[in-house]
Amino acid sequence: MKTTWENGAGAGGAGTGWLTFTPPALQGHRWPLIEIRGSRSGPHLCVMAGVHVNEASSIEAAITLSRRIDPAAMTGRISIIPVVSQPSQYRYSVRSPVDDKDVHWLYPGNPDGTFSEALAHALLAEWAHDAVALIDLHGGDIGEIQAPYVVFQRTGDDRIDRRHEALARCFDTPLLVGLDPTAREKPGRSCTALGRRGRAGLVTESGNHAVLDWAAVDWHVRGIVNAARLFGILPGEVDVRRDDALIIDRYVFVTAPADGLYYPTHEPGIRVERGARLGELRDVFHHRITDVVAPAGGIVMWRSCLQFAKADSWIGAIGVPMA
Repeated sequence: MKTTWENGAGAGGAGTGWLTFTPPALQGHRWPLIEIRGSRSGPHLCVMAGVHVNEASSIEAAITLSRRIDPAAMTGRISIIPVVSQPSQYRYSVRSPVDDKDVHWLYPGNPDGTFSEALAHALLAEWAHDAVALIDLHGGDIGEIQAPYVVFQRTGDDRIDRRHEALARCFDTPLLVGLDPTAREKPGRSCTALGRRGRAGLVTESGNHAVLDWAAVDWHVRGIVNAARLFGILPGEVDVRRDDALIIDRYVFVTAPADGLYYPTHEPGIRVERGARLGELRDVFHHRITDVVAPAGGIVMWRSCLQFAKADSWIGAIGVPMA
C-alpha cells in the first residue's frame, strides 16, 4: 500500500491523499483517503463508505467526519475512505463494471483474484491491518427504505462478542444484527471476515433510496464519534442513547414470488409473524397476482420502494431475533 498526500496530516491535523494497493488486479486504480491525526499516538480506527455508491447519506457522513472532529483532542488516528467502489461511482451500480461483482459480499477477498476480490483483501489486509475496528458505512441504495440498524459478527467467544456488541451499541438503533458464528465459514460482509480472526468490524445502515438525508448523516457521525470514545481516541463517555436494542441473529431476504407491481403494507421496524402478508403484486391493470408473505417471523428491516418487482428478486428483509 502506498499513500500519495495532497495535503499531509501532521499531529493534531487532518489531511487528504490517495491510496494505491499492491494486488495486480488493482494496478492503475487509486482510492481517496482522509486522515485525522491526533496530537498523541494511539489507536487506529478505519471508516469507509461508498462500497455501494448510491448510498448518499453514508458517503456524506464519511466525507464530513473530519469537519466534525477536533484533531487536537484526539489520541491516535482515524483513516477514512469515503468512496470505496471508485469504478462504479458514475455508473450507479452495486456491482463493479470491472468484474461485475459486488465487493460487499466478497470479504476477506483474494489478493490474486478479480478486481473486487483483490479490493476486499486489500482493504482488510493492507489498509485496516492494524485498526482496532473497521466501520463500514451503508444505507439506502436505490429502491430501498429501511430502519437504521448495525451488523456485527458474533464468534462464539463471549469475551470477544461482548466487545463487538459494545461497539455496535455506539450507534443509536433499536436493532442490532449479531450474525451467527457460522456466517464466518464463507465469504461475506467486512465485519464477518474480521470476526473470523476475532477482530472488530461493523456494517452500519441508515438512509433511504439514494437520497441525501442529513438526519441519517448525523446518525452515522454520532455513532463513529461514540466508537472513537469507546477506543479512547476521543475523550468523554460513550453517549449510549438506548439500551433496549433487540439482537437480531438471522437476516432473511424477502423475494418476489412473481413479476408485477409491488404494493407493500408494512414499513421497516414493524414486527411480523411468519406467513404474515407484507403486500401484494398486481398487474398493470391493477388485477391482483399474488400476496407477498413473510418468510420468517421478526422485524421488517427494509423494503423495496420500486414499483416493479422481478420474480425472485430481493424486495425486503426480515430480521429474526435471537431466541
